[in-house]
Amino acid sequence: MPFSKRAVIGGYIDGAIPYNDAMTTPRPRLLPLLPLIALISACNGLTPTREGGTSTGGWQSCDAERPKVCTMIYDPVCAQRVDGETADYASSCNACADVSVTAWQPKTCEE
Repeated sequence: MPFSKRAVIGGYIDGAIPYNDAMTTPRPRLLPLLPLIALISACNGLTPTREGGTSTGGWQSCDAERPKVCTMIYDPVCAQRVDGETADYASSCNACADVSVTAWQPKTCEE
């Protein structure tokens, strides 16, 4: 039988080569979960919290590894920079994301 006129018998070409579901590319099952995985990985242990340990004077030091992504929750803190100056930040995460900040305390600088 010539190649151009093969017979289809029971889902197979000439009874030997599968041509239907067996030749389709498998659908990635984790692809719909990718946004969820990315969201969960952004919430890691690097985010500073107010429950952390305090040092002298109520200042809490920032970890050596700084957060790269912070939430948009407004919870103002006063941060102390390397040069000794203080500044208000929207949250402890935003303060510690700045590499010039060494410590923060859970209130604004004016208080």
